[in-house]
Amino acid sequence: MKHTKSFFLALALLSSLNSLIAQKEETVVGSRGLGLSGIWGGSKHQLTQFGNNGKTSYVAGGFFGFEFGKALLVGWGHYNLMDEFKWDNIEDQQFDMKWNPMVLAYGFKNYKSIHPQIGVDLGRGRVEFGDVKDRIFVVQPTAGLEINVFRWFHIGLDGGYRFVNDSSIAGLSDQELSGWFGQASLKFGFSWGRYHKKTANSKPKNYED
Repeated sequence: MKHTKSFFLALALLSSLNSLIAQKEETVVGSRGLGLSGIWGGSKHQLTQFGNNGKTSYVAGGFFGFEFGKALLVGWGHYNLMDEFKWDNIEDQQFDMKWNPMVLAYGFKNYKSIHPQIGVDLGRGRVEFGDVKDRIFVVQPTAGLEINVFRWFHIGLDGGYRFVNDSSIAGLSDQELSGWFGQASLKFGFSWGRYHKKTANSKPKNYED
């Protein structure tokens, strides 16, 4: 039942992304469509909390993906809890969490040096608690800004909420594993082609990367 809820949540987020993409095809992408326009990869660094103990934990990750239509990134990623986290109400139990999601991100007016972006990561993961291991399902919607430092190097600053489902370890509920997070991304790669924007007289105006 919990996995079903996660599926419908992910479906709703993907539908929203699809709607936004359709709008951008009319105003930014124009006649280019959603063809392959770049390849990107990099690292992600999260500050987040588990449970209600108020402790901040560090999560590190990475990603690789393909850019389409100068706006949509589709790829794969991984995250891993880096801290030696311990629950306040449980003693002498080593805790670890990692997940490997599909990555979807959409940038608005990417030709600008600073521009907004939204995204969602969703996929399976694993929780280790002492000698017990359990499979989970994670959905992470995000929203924030991306800064074009160089053509080949971008910095992303965003935040979101981590929804965790399917946890069956005693003492660790889905709610305790879920939580808000802030995230910085270091993005390396290359994007080719030009941006096309329709003007009032229907003549396209080009924007260089």
